[in-house]
Amino acid sequence: MTTDTHVAHHAVSDHEHGEACGHEAVAHDDHVDYVHDGHRHAAHDDHYDEH
Repeated sequence: MTTDTHVAHHAVSDHEHGEACGHEAVAHDDHVDYVHDGHRHAAHDDHYDEH
């Protein structure tokens, strides 16, 4: 069982994660998380959730 904790949100305009963003990409269920400052960001609507 996987449980995601949505601790905080970051606006997509703050930084856009993607193939060339410089952060490690980690496959997570049906999406990709990006490792950033010791936690993982996941795109969600117009922001990123922290996992």
